[in-house]
Amino acid sequence: MHHPKRLFRINIGFLINQPIGYSRVFPFEVGDFFISPDLILHELAGTVVLRRAQPGLQVEADFQASITANCVRCLEDFQLPLHATFEEIFTFEEHPLSEHEQIIPGNGYIDLEPFVRDYLLLQIPIKPLCKKNCKGLCAICGQNLNQATCEHHKEAIEGSVIG
Repeated sequence: MHHPKRLFRINIGFLINQPIGYSRVFPFEVGDFFISPDLILHELAGTVVLRRAQPGLQVEADFQASITANCVRCLEDFQLPLHATFEEIFTFEEHPLSEHEQIIPGNGYIDLEPFVRDYLLLQIPIKPLCKKNCKGLCAICGQNLNQATCEHHKEAIEGSVIG
C-alpha cells in the first residue's frame, strides 16, 4: 500500500468508495529516518488511522521518535524523545470546507511526510535540556559541572556558605 520511494505516501483510492465511518489502520515501525531538508529521526514509529468522513477523509496520526539534540546548559548531545498526535481533514476538491483542509489529490495518494515532519518539529523545545537538573558549564573554565566540580565552582559554593 505504501509507495516504495515515499514511506508516508499512502494510496487512498480504496477508501474513497467506502461508506462513511469506514476506517483502516496503518502501523509504522521505521527506525532511523531522514525527512528533508534537515530532520534526522531515530526509532520513528507510529500509527495512522484513515477514516472515510462526510467531506472526504479524516487522518488521525500518533508518532514517536527521538532526535539528537544539544543541551543548552552543558552543550552535550543527548537523545530527545518526541511524541506528536495530529488530525487532518482531506476534502474532495468539489466540496472544500475551508482553506484549512487539504484537497484529496486526483492521483489517489496522500503524502503525510510533511505533516509528520511539522508536528514532530513542533515538539522540540526552544531550549532543550539533557535532564531537568542539568548543572551546565562553569562560566570561568567551561568544565561540565555534571561530570566534575571545578575549583571555580568550589570557591563559589564555599563563598556562598561562608558569606
